Amino acid sequence: MKIRAPLPFPILSIAAALAVVPLSVSAQDAPMMGGGMKGGDMMGGGMKGEDMMKGCDMMGGDMSHMRSMMREKLSHAGDRVAALKTELKITEAQTPAWNKFADAFLVSAKSMEEAMDAMHHKMMQSGAAASLPEKLEHHAKMAAAHLARLQAIKDALDPLYASFSDEQKKLADGLNIGPMGVM
Repeated sequence: MKIRAPLPFPILSIAAALAVVPLSVSAQDAPMMGGGMKGGDMMGGGMKGEDMMKGCDMMGGDMSHMRSMMREKLSHAGDRVAALKTELKITEAQTPAWNKFADAFLVSAKSMEEAMDAMHHKMMQSGAAASLPEKLEHHAKMAAAHLARLQAIKDALDPLYASFSDEQKKLADGLNIGPMGVM
């Protein structure tokens, strides 16, 4: 049984996949319960700063490797946008709406990259574990930024999607979305 997604959902999912990176990265400063506890408390005090960068084996690799992989994915956002334009067969008449969408998409990727850099800098500067209220505040800020990026992309997507032909809508609706964007 195939469920049909609301009209702008598939393309918005691309944007969401890119925009969610800061949320998944920010989760690294809030260690999982269980393994990796440094402080020995029940909630998992976790590693901070240099310890996190040197020996974090969460999610199958160290933090610097994970950060490098995410930075590489973000740096190719322009290539992915260009490929998507070709795949969706954007017409000359659709180009102004496409450009607004692509700009919003690329601004979001740049914003995520800047957020990753800021988070990395903060992690390297901080030697003490953040308090629970600080962690919640950090996640609230990341979620608010994520929502703002998604809304900007959606606002740019809506008129573009409305201009699509049935064939283009079918192509857009059929895009496969992975955790880091179009697959």
